[in-house]
Amino acid sequence: MPKPLRVGIAGIRHSHTPTLVRQWGELEDAAVVAAADSFPSARALASDEWGIPAIYETWDAMFDAEDLDVVTSTLPNTQHADIVDACAARGLPVLIEKPMASALADADRMVQAAEAAGIPALINWPTLGQTAFETGAQLVADGAIGTPRQYVFRGGNPIATRKAEQPDWFQWLFDAAQGGGSWIDYAGYGAAPCLLWMGRPRRLAARGASVTERNARADESAAAVLEFPRGLGIIQTSHVQVGYPGPQGTMLHIEVSGETGVLVLTPSADGVDLRIFDGDTRRAGEVIETPPPAPERRSGVAYFAHCVREGLPIEGRGSFRFNREVVAIIDSGVRALTTGASVGVPPALDG
Repeated sequence: MPKPLRVGIAGIRHSHTPTLVRQWGELEDAAVVAAADSFPSARALASDEWGIPAIYETWDAMFDAEDLDVVTSTLPNTQHADIVDACAARGLPVLIEKPMASALADADRMVQAAEAAGIPALINWPTLGQTAFETGAQLVADGAIGTPRQYVFRGGNPIATRKAEQPDWFQWLFDAAQGGGSWIDYAGYGAAPCLLWMGRPRRLAARGASVTERNARADESAAAVLEFPRGLGIIQTSHVQVGYPGPQGTMLHIEVSGETGVLVLTPSADGVDLRIFDGDTRRAGEVIETPPPAPERRSGVAYFAHCVREGLPIEGRGSFRFNREVVAIIDSGVRALTTGASVGVPPALDG
């Protein structure tokens, strides 16, 4: 049995943090040994409920005191580049909770820092263990629905209607200045499969709305229309969606329409539901079987730990370079929401 990876949590600011702590705890070759956050309530949660033995007010203090092997960070989106810089300076592999960033300049900075330091670096998405996204991409590439012409994503939850119930360390989610709002929170769930299934948009226009209060500091609902060389797309996000419409009753719905059919992905209680509809032999929808993930791919945490242990490059939807392209779409949406104009999506990163 190899020596367990010593994990430090830098920032306890996300509703996904407990899941990440649990996933690290499920690995035989890893242990969360320290956590750092400036909020006393977050530090108390880490110590009293999660049993993390060493607690600090800053990540610098944690780095100075602890002999860490890897870092997991769940900070506000505008702080992701700072923690990557800090990890890169110390040669520490780092896992960042989604999205990579709210601004493209930060994403570019993160790619440069991680690659210059040669550290493993991953963006964690709760969907990383679901192989349906890659299966769908292969189906589209194989011509299962013909040439893609239209892309649709809908995702949301009701968290803005429960703002007062959220802890103080999570209030940043409702502040655009800290990378909050429904667009930045959910658009990446739509942008990633868009890149895989439909391709890169060249322009987009977007509108946002505040619903629960007139002076909300971030959008609570947003929608963007994406222009492709041959086709259109829609990404719709919400923090005021009470109940989940659709056949599976869950928070995400994705579809891409082609010349001969429609590919639909909806997460379900069993994982995901992937179907092809064509209005003829597949009128009711042909269920597409998706393979289970390999054990080391069952979650972002498991994959990250595997790559760190084996010295392997991080590839696919968790990689920094792929997520930089996701942020290019997120950033374009932020600019469109702010200006009210149609904006161009920046080109892909070279290299």
